[in-house]
Amino acid sequence: MLKQNKSVKAQQTNTKSQHWLLKVIVVFTVSAGIFFGINSIGSAATNATQTAATNTKAVNTTSNKEQATPVFAEYVKTATINQKIKTSGEIKPLLGVSLIPEASGKIEEIYVDVGDFVKKGQKLAQINDETQQAQYAQAKAALNVANAAIKMQEVTIESARSSLVSAKAAVEASESQLKNLTVTRKRLEKLFSEGAVSRQDVDDIITKYDNANAAHISAQTNVKRANDTIQTALVTLEMRKAELTQATANLNAVKVNLDKTIVDAPFDGVITARYDDPGANANLTKPLFDIEQNNPVKIIGTLIEKDLYQVVAGKTKVVITVDSVTGDFKGTIDKIYPSIDNISRTGKIEIHLNNSDNRLRSGMFAKIDVLITTHENSVVVPRDSLVKYENNYLAYVVEKQGDREIAIRRDVKVGIIEDDRAEILEGLKPGEVFISKGTEFVRENSPVSPNISGEKR
Repeated sequence: MLKQNKSVKAQQTNTKSQHWLLKVIVVFTVSAGIFFGINSIGSAATNATQTAATNTKAVNTTSNKEQATPVFAEYVKTATINQKIKTSGEIKPLLGVSLIPEASGKIEEIYVDVGDFVKKGQKLAQINDETQQAQYAQAKAALNVANAAIKMQEVTIESARSSLVSAKAAVEASESQLKNLTVTRKRLEKLFSEGAVSRQDVDDIITKYDNANAAHISAQTNVKRANDTIQTALVTLEMRKAELTQATANLNAVKVNLDKTIVDAPFDGVITARYDDPGANANLTKPLFDIEQNNPVKIIGTLIEKDLYQVVAGKTKVVITVDSVTGDFKGTIDKIYPSIDNISRTGKIEIHLNNSDNRLRSGMFAKIDVLITTHENSVVVPRDSLVKYENNYLAYVVEKQGDREIAIRRDVKVGIIEDDRAEILEGLKPGEVFISKGTEFVRENSPVSPNISGEKR
């Protein structure tokens, strides 16, 4: 029992010794880690201090020579620039109509379709014309009758004139015979009073005289009758001529109605819509086709009231752009409308453009640049290359100074500003190099490293 207690105590003593040794090892390990960590931090701090000193030395060395600022530059060039007014408008056909039939009836034929180009007077459709054809034939026959009546009346007049000539000749012959018998009668009556001739001889001459006088009166009556016949015939001839005029007018009216059964093109153009097919009934209130003349086209634009007085019809140039069509179209203002809209205070201008290639179509939206003033061979630079200050402008040019290139400030006088370009009236000369981009990073006499684009001219 005593030995067991001694054994247990011995084991407890050994366990306490092991615990104490373990604590010593842990303390030693932590102390060593702290020691080596402090040495590492010190070494890093020393290296950082050395690096900072080196960088400071480098900066001090570089500050003695200013670095050149990289910029974009161009040569000063001349170009054409315009003072312009921007507006817009809608493209419309020069001529455009909806063709409504002028005659009712069944549509027999349609000869064109949408997209077809047609010439003025070209036949587009035929409406049934049986009734009009019958009326035309009747009117033409009536005209022929009227012409025949006139010819017959002219023959009557000629016959009456021949009768008049015969009657006048008879009057002249009877007058001559009557004069001879008058002389003979007087002579015989004198001889009878002297007893030289018988009473029978006197009576015979008296009888002959009376017959000649009657013939003379009859001849005069025939002359009057012939004149009356001629006058009546002339009046009748005028009536026949009036009938001919009426028959001609009636034929023309029927011909007009007959022509109305044909739908034809009123001008050169293109068919933009077709509303019916053969067999349908033509309606006097419904269009059969839409036709437009698209060469040239017209553009109706607007200008505010004060700008209208800066343009002149037939002289002011314009440039037209359409988003859906490549390229620009150049033209002239053809018409300035005389009235001003009392609400918008704008007036209208009209521009005609050649459209032989049919690229422009009615309904398109067009942007219009109205060129008020044009300056050629002017100094022109990008607008963004200018610096604005106190309502003035300046630019920077690049000049050589020893082995360096520096930015030199130039005060400039600006003229026309067109979109992203500006006209320079004073301050820059062709051939000089100016800073086009990067002016915000330079100052007077600062060194620059220009990247020059374009060629010197």
